[in-house]
Amino acid sequence: MNYSHHELTFNVPITQLMRSQAEHVSQCQDDSHKSRQVYRNVLAVLAVNYYCQCMGIETSVESSTVWDPALQFFANSADLELKNLGRVECCAMMNNQTKIMVSREAQYDKLGYIAVALDDDSKEAILRGFSENLVEDGDLFSLQNWDDLDLFLLKVEEWENQPSMVSSQVTQLSQWLRGWVDAGWQSLEALVAPEQQAPAWVVRGPMKSQEISQDSVIKRGKLLHFEGMDEAIALLISLDSEIAQEMDISVEIQSLDRRTELPLNLEISILNDEGQVVMQALAKSTEHIKLNFSGQPQEEFGVKVALGPVSFLEHFVI
Repeated sequence: MNYSHHELTFNVPITQLMRSQAEHVSQCQDDSHKSRQVYRNVLAVLAVNYYCQCMGIETSVESSTVWDPALQFFANSADLELKNLGRVECCAMMNNQTKIMVSREAQYDKLGYIAVALDDDSKEAILRGFSENLVEDGDLFSLQNWDDLDLFLLKVEEWENQPSMVSSQVTQLSQWLRGWVDAGWQSLEALVAPEQQAPAWVVRGPMKSQEISQDSVIKRGKLLHFEGMDEAIALLISLDSEIAQEMDISVEIQSLDRRTELPLNLEISILNDEGQVVMQALAKSTEHIKLNFSGQPQEEFGVKVALGPVSFLEHFVI
């Protein structure tokens, strides 16, 4: 760690293993420019991950989009997930540059941005600054408007202390097929009726599904309340009422009146039984997002709805 001109930076030695990882991923790209871009993106992510480890910040580097050749082909993004908090963008730049390129596709759903200067030989990375919000327009930003790294550490502490609504209860979808709906879930009609509206995570007595719907599809939901929002967001789960070897499931988020747009950058994710994201969607000027998938009996999955550092998490078993 070194100081110069009152600017806090952090030097990261780039190991041969880091370069080998970056080289391996970059070789999946046919275009030489894209290959070099991916190579630098991987090094930037690994450098920020090293810094976070030194500072005792938990990460999930394996969930970064830099490891996916298809995503890297269509986007220039280098994100690093901070466990239970969200993602930061690791912005690669050259040592002598004073402006940082942050692509349009990388400017969504990020806790912040860290500038990572790489030398020509890829032997060292210097973390040169942090920005929580990109106040300028476009995709090129002046480093002089960014803050020192100590702000990043302060923000991590702030994010960790912010309330995050998490449900530890596992919802048994097989019970829905047998006529019983887990506590806390309601019919769509009950959710939209003002006199029956109730905040999410409020425990209610079990309800028989036959009393709610005679359709072949069972649909239940609950309300998610994000601080600062006047209206709650509805999280809806739909599944076929017929017992089968494989169950078709739909997960939706929508505004209650279907006319109000969802908050920009509201994110919904489907997690596997290890907590890894397998499907994801981001709200961009829409009133409704729907994800469809299928699963087998006893298979577990999670649904996470997040807006910035605040998130709701539901666990299910089929």
